[in-house]
Parts: sequence; structure tokens; C-alpha cells
Amino acid sequence: MTPQPGTRLTSGTLSKLTSFMLGAAWALILIGAISAFTSFIKINFFTALLFAVIGAMPGLLIVLFLEYLILRSKTLAQMQLQTEFLAKILEKMNQD
Repeated sequence: MTPQPGTRLTSGTLSKLTSFMLGAAWALILIGAISAFTSFIKINFFTALLFAVIGAMPGLLIVLFLEYLILRSKTLAQMQLQTEFLAKILEKMNQD
């Protein structure tokens, strides 16, 4: 089963769960960066920027991990499709 245009994964439930988790991770990035920036802006602007980046890191790592899982899932689906095609080609070759 090939994914429809605009969808990221073939499974409906997995696609919805992954999209939700990605949204939550982006929210975590915003919350971490904004809260760290507003906490440290009183000290120094550049210190606040540094801590904003550090505050966004957990969410960025979660996004990176989820995107990796999506990519691996797509790769697996593509490899299964190629295996089907190769099996059909082999079957045709053996018939001749």
C-alpha cells in the first residue's frame, strides 16, 4: 500500500500519532526556548539566546528522532514494494 499524497506514513493510526507527537515536540521547543529566553534576558541578551537554544534542545532531539522513525518507516515500505516487484520479475523469468 503506497502512501497518499500529503500523508507521511501508510498507517492511519501511526500517521496520526506521529503527527501529534511532532506537534507536541514543536510546542516543547517553543515553550523551552521562550521560557529560557525570558528568564535570562535580565542578565544579558546573548546569555538569554544561549539558554534559549539550550532550552529548545530536548524538543529538537525529539523532532529529530520522530523524523528518523518516519524516514525508516518509509524506507521499509519502499523496500517491501521493491521486493514484491522483484518477486514478480523472477516469477515471469521462471515462466519463460
